[in-house]
Amino acid sequence: MKRLGISVFVFFLFLWGNVALWNEGLGADKKEEYPLFGDLKGGWRVFNNKNCIQCHSIWGLGGKEGPDLGISSGAYVTQSRLAALMWNHWPAMSERMSARKIRFGKIEKKEMSDLFAFLYFVGYMAETGDPKEGKKMMEIKFCDKCHNVQEGGKGDLSRWGTFFDPILWAQMMWSHAPQMEQEMKKKGLPSFKFKGYEMSDLVAYIRSFSPKVEKVYLLPGDSSSGEGLFIQKGCMQCHIPKGEMDLSKDKYSFRTLTQFAGAMWNHSYQIWKEIEGKGIVRPSLSPQEMADITAYLFSIRYFDEPGDPDLGKTLFIQKQCIVCHYKEPSSLDLSRLKSRRLDLSRLKGQVSPIFMVQTLWNHGSQMLEAMRNKKVPWEKFYYNDMADLIEYLNRGMP
Repeated sequence: MKRLGISVFVFFLFLWGNVALWNEGLGADKKEEYPLFGDLKGGWRVFNNKNCIQCHSIWGLGGKEGPDLGISSGAYVTQSRLAALMWNHWPAMSERMSARKIRFGKIEKKEMSDLFAFLYFVGYMAETGDPKEGKKMMEIKFCDKCHNVQEGGKGDLSRWGTFFDPILWAQMMWSHAPQMEQEMKKKGLPSFKFKGYEMSDLVAYIRSFSPKVEKVYLLPGDSSSGEGLFIQKGCMQCHIPKGEMDLSKDKYSFRTLTQFAGAMWNHSYQIWKEIEGKGIVRPSLSPQEMADITAYLFSIRYFDEPGDPDLGKTLFIQKQCIVCHYKEPSSLDLSRLKSRRLDLSRLKGQVSPIFMVQTLWNHGSQMLEAMRNKKVPWEKFYYNDMADLIEYLNRGMP
């Protein structure tokens, strides 16, 4: 663990950090899901080389014209939603890049895979909480009965405000949960669970007491090492793939690392009870080991919702994709259709969110111009729309 300034940290993180997010492991047999093969270091290079950094920053490092992509809004939950987000903002992005004379460099599939991995990582690393709501949580959850935020006081939490990395909070929750639960029982305090963004708000409140202090970060975890630790530490004895507590199931889903830290607390009693019942030695986890396990867990969770091809077909027509792309011209009004070479049915089985965004990046300017010439609006995609459209295209536009 090292104390690093934000710019030094980002440089160090992506110069030496190298995480491959694979689809192997839990949940990899779902046919509707698209695997992600990408590495963070490569994604950081793409983010720089393709000039994304000129408009977007990551945790404050980079351009200010676009939003800071290191501040998660839940938009990067799945690959298809990330693809939809990039599609929706393409016209504005294209115009701004042209106005600033930023070159559109062609992007390859591997580069886009790496960029997806990178954006996914920075999306789940940070989550904006509300310090005011966090202050309320201190009282509602009775944290203030044992802890305070006064520097040097008994149970002082303000010193933990330097720990910006949510993984460290998850590790602390894992390590100290049994001790905290015992203290709560002694004081007659009721048990509680974190819901929604409550953990994020509480962490934001604690961090607010160390606004100018140099932050503490971890290097990114390694998913392959995390998979080994998941077995070595005995996690696999309870969390068996396709078993009752299979962590790839939706009921164990967590969208950001802060929510993961909250989940560590919520299930701590059950976890320790299961461990004792199986006669397993309580495993200790260092911060870096927690980072590795977390990287593994998030790599197996980064899958798309199953798309609906029938809804995808409806979207294909409603979003007016059919004006330029079609399969059976004999059954359609040919007055607005120009060329059969735009038939997308030939892409059957090849379409993924990464493919969609790669195509958008490489051909988006021509698409935008063609649509404007045909007076077709650039429609937006919401929630699961992109997954439905991709499933329709992947089935050969039935």
